[in-house]
Amino acid sequence: MKKRILTFLLIAVLAITIFPFESRAAVTPYFVIVNETLLPFNESTMPFVSGGEVFVPITGVLNDIGVWGVGDADRDFARVFRDMRYVDLHTRPGMTRTVNQDGIELDWPASRRVGRRFYAPLRQLSSFFGFTFQVEAIPREIIPERQMYAVRIVSGSVINAQTAIGMNRNAIREAYLEHFAPPSPSEPPQPGGADTPPPDVPYQPPPPPVEEPQTYEDVTVHLSFYNLAAGSAEWILDLFDIQVESGFSVNFFVSAEDIFIDPGIMRRIAGTGHTLGIWLSQGTFEEYLEISRLLFDAAKMRTVMVSASEAASDAAMTMSQENGLIFWDSRQSIVDYTTQSLWEITATIPRESGASRHLMFPCSEDAAAFLPGVYSFLRNNSFSVERITETVLPIPHNIGE
Repeated sequence: MKKRILTFLLIAVLAITIFPFESRAAVTPYFVIVNETLLPFNESTMPFVSGGEVFVPITGVLNDIGVWGVGDADRDFARVFRDMRYVDLHTRPGMTRTVNQDGIELDWPASRRVGRRFYAPLRQLSSFFGFTFQVEAIPREIIPERQMYAVRIVSGSVINAQTAIGMNRNAIREAYLEHFAPPSPSEPPQPGGADTPPPDVPYQPPPPPVEEPQTYEDVTVHLSFYNLAAGSAEWILDLFDIQVESGFSVNFFVSAEDIFIDPGIMRRIAGTGHTLGIWLSQGTFEEYLEISRLLFDAAKMRTVMVSASEAASDAAMTMSQENGLIFWDSRQSIVDYTTQSLWEITATIPRESGASRHLMFPCSEDAAAFLPGVYSFLRNNSFSVERITETVLPIPHNIGE
């Protein structure tokens, strides 16, 4: 019996030695610093440790280094991506697996889902997407009450982890005190009716006011895509279909070539709540009728929404007016992703109440690489992203204004 007890104690000591993070994780939440920025100290950003591996939420933690995540808790499925590389995370019990964009299953620790939040192993994410991380102790002069730790995620920063912690020392201290502050008990009255005077406390200036993030629920953004033959339409649909809770629906303008190449994707677009319009290269009514016939044969639907290449826009606009079609001018809407940064693209979106903007992307790999950033910008700022339909009148927007 004594030998069994000693053996059990020895195993427990070895487990704590081999997996020090996990032993602390049960009682110690971790700060997260991305490059030099301290993230909010709350459940949406806090990692946890299991089996000696650090797991981080796939949303809200890695965005500043260009790694994005979307998930569908109802399907136990999530995707993490950077540019056109991605991994799919399946978290259903008994079916946990990770698959890359080439369909190859990766030997990763099983990702987790807690509530509707997905967590992925940080070590494997960093290797796959090309960044680094460290787990560092917070100096006791910052938090003397207990030993705390920070997960430092690095992509492009040249300063070391302790310097980054030092730069955020005041914010770390304030976040710790706020998180661990005990509830204030009600003070009972003092005997004799006299209150005990409070002790002298050094003056502390009040913290700066916290600015609430601006939201733009009353600004409407329409997203459209064209040139489905470029090959990334399936990937774009995946992005919007995975994050179903965002409610984002978009439009695809399709040509005769698009329908010939993949009639099945027309049915998928229509069946998942997105809309279809017709893309004209000549701008004639005969061309519209032919593509309309092909679209009905492929997806059993018709549309009066049309757009056109720049060369055919004037002819298509006149033809639409003559035949009662709704013309969306691509010249006012196509995103020039080849010369504009993500910041420049999002800067073209108006902020005025009731304003509207139409953004059109080709279904190319290069254009699709911008899409996660645009998607996250619109979602994080609470823009109203609505699909265009026959009841929505096009609102022109001059980019040069």
